[in-house]
Amino acid sequence: MKKLIVAALVLAGSTAFADSTVLKCSAPSKGKAATINVTLGDDTSVDFLTMQVTEKTGSSTFFAQLDKGTVANQMKQGYLQMLALTEKSAQTEDGVIRNTGFFGVSSDNKGASFSGFMAANGNIYPVSCTK
Repeated sequence: MKKLIVAALVLAGSTAFADSTVLKCSAPSKGKAATINVTLGDDTSVDFLTMQVTEKTGSSTFFAQLDKGTVANQMKQGYLQMLALTEKSAQTEDGVIRNTGFFGVSSDNKGASFSGFMAANGNIYPVSCTK
């Protein structure tokens, strides 16, 4: 019962904020491209990002929590990078960080487009992104 209450509180808290799209990304492909949508939650205390990865095998959600203003500052400087965490992210006793990815892109054309990669799910996604 405790777990159910905690889950309900987390869900209620996470849906109380409006999200704004930061970047829409896709991997080059001859078929259906993998896509990554990066959204920023409307939180007043931190920058909370979600990365929705959609590919032919399914979809995964990753998140990052950064100091307030970090996303705006990085985008202004022409890049965005972060660890991409999941609810299963953990550092084991051997020091390995598991179930975690990395997202990093930089500006190509005066901030109009970005390119880089996301390493997650055991894959590397080369991506091109637009705001």
